[in-house]
Amino acid sequence: MPLFQLSNRVQFSVGGEDAASFLQSLVTTDIDVLAPDEWRPAALLTAQGKVQFVFLIARHGADFLIEADSRDGAALAKRLGFYKLRAKVVIGTVEEALTSVCWGETPPQGFKRDVRFGQQHVWRGPAIGSSGLEAEWSALRITHGVAEPHVDFGYGDVFAHDINLDQTGGLSFSKGCYVGQEVVSRMHHRSTARWRMMVATAANALSTGVPVLAGQKPSGTVGTVAGKTGMVLVRLDRIRDAVDNGQTITAGDVPVEIDFPVGVDFSWPKVAPSSV
Repeated sequence: MPLFQLSNRVQFSVGGEDAASFLQSLVTTDIDVLAPDEWRPAALLTAQGKVQFVFLIARHGADFLIEADSRDGAALAKRLGFYKLRAKVVIGTVEEALTSVCWGETPPQGFKRDVRFGQQHVWRGPAIGSSGLEAEWSALRITHGVAEPHVDFGYGDVFAHDINLDQTGGLSFSKGCYVGQEVVSRMHHRSTARWRMMVATAANALSTGVPVLAGQKPSGTVGTVAGKTGMVLVRLDRIRDAVDNGQTITAGDVPVEIDFPVGVDFSWPKVAPSSV
C-alpha cells in the first residue's frame, strides 16, 4: 500500500455547543452528513461565490477538526472567528499537522477515508512514515481532479464548481443557506460552470504554471504535474471549439490532449457560454 507523508499542513479544532450549526451555516459541505470515519472537503466562499479558502473537515469526538494548507490555517481560523459573534463556539489553536495519505483496500489504524476520491480507497491519518513517492500522490490527485490551492488555483479567482468541489463531495445543494450558496445553486441548476479542473496528457514532461492555449486563445493554466500528465484549470468552451476545429492545444510549447478526471458527471458544453 503506497504511503506518503504530506508537508505544509496545519490543523485546528472547532468545538463548543454550537459548533455544528455554526459550521453548517458557513461552509459549503453538509456537516450533518459528515460520517465519523471520513474527511470531507469544504470551502468558505465570498458572498459572490468566489473561493476564499478550501480545507478538509472531520469529526473529532464532539468537536470538528479542520486541516488546511499551512499558508491558509491562521487566516482561515481568524476568518471563522469573524463569524462567531455570540455563538457558543471555541476555535482552537492552529498547529502543524503531521499527516500521511495512503491508498488501498485496508487503511492503517486511525486513518479516515478521504471522500474526494470517490470509489477509490484513499485514506488520511497521522504521520507513520513514507513508502511512496510524491509523484504517485500527485498522479492520483490529477487523475481524480482533486485540486489544491496555490498550485492548482488562486483564491478569489475561482468559483467552487471551477475546482470540481461539486464532484469531490465538497458542495451541498440541499442543506439550506450558507455564504455564497445562491451563486453555487444557480451555477449548478443552470449548468453555467465555464471552467473546470481537467487532465492534460502530453508526449513530453509538463511544467507547472505554463499557459494552456486552444489554438491561439488563452484557455487555462497547468497546475500540479506528474511527468507527462498535469492538472489544468481550463475554459471548457474554448477547449471544445479547438478540438472541433482540429486546432492544437498546447501547454507552454508542448501539445496536449485534454480529458475529464475519473468519475466526474459534467461534460463538454453543448453551446458555448457567452463571454462575460
